[in-house]
Amino acid sequence: MRFRGANPVYSRMGDMYSDSTISATYGGVTQKTGLLLGIIAVIALYFGSSLDFDANFGMSIITIIAAPIIAIIALILAHRNVQLAWMFALIYATMEGVFLGFISALFVYLYGTEIVMMALLATFGVLAGMLFLYSTGLIRVGNYFRRAMFSMLIGLLFAGVILMIMFMLGGLNTQTGYSLYIGIVVLSVIISSLYLLIDFDNITKLVEAGAGKEYEWMLSLGLVVTIVWLYIELLRLIAIISGRRK
Repeated sequence: MRFRGANPVYSRMGDMYSDSTISATYGGVTQKTGLLLGIIAVIALYFGSSLDFDANFGMSIITIIAAPIIAIIALILAHRNVQLAWMFALIYATMEGVFLGFISALFVYLYGTEIVMMALLATFGVLAGMLFLYSTGLIRVGNYFRRAMFSMLIGLLFAGVILMIMFMLGGLNTQTGYSLYIGIVVLSVIISSLYLLIDFDNITKLVEAGAGKEYEWMLSLGLVVTIVWLYIELLRLIAIISGRRK
């Protein structure tokens, strides 16, 4: 049986069955997800607290460029080699911790210490809410839902490219450009939240299909990718709200 999900981590899993006699479990996926999030949190806290933007601006720029690139490479390698997914998942968590530490420290520098805590609470609040909606069946993840979400994601990517071009041309300084930026951030928060439902459904399908134990790393990594995406978008949204209040 072949499996394809919207999350790129799941998209090339291929044959779910393995020679292992031990199958993936919800508990195993939960534990590995918690481990990856814990690594990200510890590294982000350490790295973010040690940053000095005034003294090490050049190094900060190098970090924000290099860390996500390495994280993306780790993601690609993880879903190409399931047996080594644990190693690439740990590399991803390490690099993402560095990146989020930088991003969080930057937002704290610009908006104050409360913004990170608010974003964290909002992230896990949305995570709990989406899990409730999925587990109770209030929102069902079918083929139409997946196609709709994928189309929205493609549209969001195109909008992001347009926004980047406008930024380089100075268009964000206009009211139209800023309104477009706010709209994209709000839309991204909604899409990343709904993608959690797809992640939950991917986990359910693979566990119930008897996927091998090694797939727990792939499943947890896919969920962590979406959680990180959601946190960054909520951080940006809260920053917009905070800026309007000043």
